[in-house]
Parts: sequence; structure tokens; C-alpha cells
Amino acid sequence: MAQSNYPNFYPEDINRLLFDWEIAPSEKKRFLQKLIASRVPWQLSMEEAMEEVQDPFLRVQARGMISDLTRHRLRHSFYKLTLRGHTNHYRDLEEAVVQLSCIGFPNQSYTEIKSELDRITLRVSELYDDHSSYLTDELKVQILCQVLFQEEGFVGNIQNYNDPGNSYIFQVIKSRMGIPITLSAVYLLVGQRLGLPLYGTNLPLHFLLQYESENYFTFIDPFHGGVLLDKFTCEKFLEANGYPNSSRYFTKASTLSITKRMCRNLIHIYREKESNEMENTLKEYLQILESRSTHAE
Repeated sequence: MAQSNYPNFYPEDINRLLFDWEIAPSEKKRFLQKLIASRVPWQLSMEEAMEEVQDPFLRVQARGMISDLTRHRLRHSFYKLTLRGHTNHYRDLEEAVVQLSCIGFPNQSYTEIKSELDRITLRVSELYDDHSSYLTDELKVQILCQVLFQEEGFVGNIQNYNDPGNSYIFQVIKSRMGIPITLSAVYLLVGQRLGLPLYGTNLPLHFLLQYESENYFTFIDPFHGGVLLDKFTCEKFLEANGYPNSSRYFTKASTLSITKRMCRNLIHIYREKESNEMENTLKEYLQILESRSTHAE
């Protein structure tokens, strides 16, 4: 049951708020919807949460507002992200990419996402243990890329790059294909579980990762099978595409900047596909993410 899995989720509170919503005047209903949405943990889909409502009449009412509740929760989640600013500890990355994925896949199961990430992490951890007597930082990176690319098959979707699914973590984990930033997010979420000093790099045109410890530094390109790159190669890539050599392109990307870049990618994709409703939806979320951004990305 949802309540046992999520101790901060209390279906009786949702039941009470739904009752208040039912009898509230029209001008208060939107406020109550926002309140209901804020009480549902991000790991739980709205559909799952509303099925926990005890009263059958209120449960039917709740099913009819799932779409609105999902939008309210996403706005609330993104607003909280802006308040935290440009940190790069990535403790909020999983919530951000899962919530963003709800836009394209509103009925996604976080349990499936978490299970896959945990399973992959366990495999990497087992290999680390197998090589513990000579496990260097360089070998840690090589094993991570070996598991994610060679064993799990995560790779860039070159043939269908502009498929919106490439930008949603739920679809990327299912298909094992994506664009540079979503594939990097998979690496980051596994790396976070392992405690690795792994960070996003907001390189123009092609998002990368960087591994930085006291003894080892490298760039990683998840789109091309986890190939390792040095800074000189990255600078040549920028030069070839008309970008000046600037240190700002190599700064560590925060959860906030990663999420904004994902939103911009999706806006561009939906604009090209003339999906006006989805484009406008993403613009609304991007506006929230940019509303309190005061530090440079």
C-alpha cells in the first residue's frame, strides 16, 4: 500500500481535503487542489495516490482531477528547486527528472525507474568489490561506462534524435536510448548512489560529464558509449562549432541548470513538431524554473 511505502503520505489527509474541495466555493477549489498535490510524494503517481482515497465518491472525484493535480505538483516541485538555487550535490536530481518525465508519461511508475537504477548500481558496486585490491578512480570510471554501455546498452539515439521520448528519463531507461543530457542523468543517478565525484558539464550543443577526484579527472560522453575525453578535445569541438574557448562552458552543472536545459530541448522539439499544447506547457514550466534564477549557470 502507498501509505506503508511512503510514511509521509497520509491518504486520510487527502480524503479530508477532497471533501473540503467538494463543498468549497469555486474560488477556493484551485487552492485546495494545490494543497492536495503538495501532500503527495513525488515518488508516487497521482493515479496511485488517488486510489488510496477511502470514500468511493471522493475517489471518483479525485480521478477526474488527476491531470490538474499532476500539473500543480510539478509546478510546486520546480518552484522548490529554484529556491535551492544552483547546487550541484544532485540530491534533488532524481525528483526533478522524474517529475519532468511526468509531462510525457503521466502514468509512469517511479518504482520501475528506481528498481532499474538500483539494480545497475548494484552491478557496478559488485564489480568495484571484485577489483577492490587495485580499484583506482580511472578503473571506477571504466567499470561504470562498461556496465552502462556494454552491459546495459545505454547509447545515443542517433537515428531518431528528435523523438521527445529521448528527453524523458522514464522512456530512456526503458528504451536504453536518449540524448546526451538524459543519458548523462542516468550516469549521474547511478554515480550518486555510488558516491562518485561525477558532475554534469553544460557544454554547448553536447552535454557531457566530468569525473573529478584528487587523483583523476576526465570528461565522459554517455551519448557515444561512455567514451572518455580530455579538455583539449572538448575545446576543439567548441572551436569547430564557432564557440570561443571559455572556462564557463566547463563549469559543473546544477540540477536546476540541467532541468532548464531539458525543458529547452523539449520546447525546441515540440515546436518543430508543431505540438503547440506541449510547447506551451513546457514554456510554463521553464518560466517557473527561470523565475528565481539569480546565479550564472
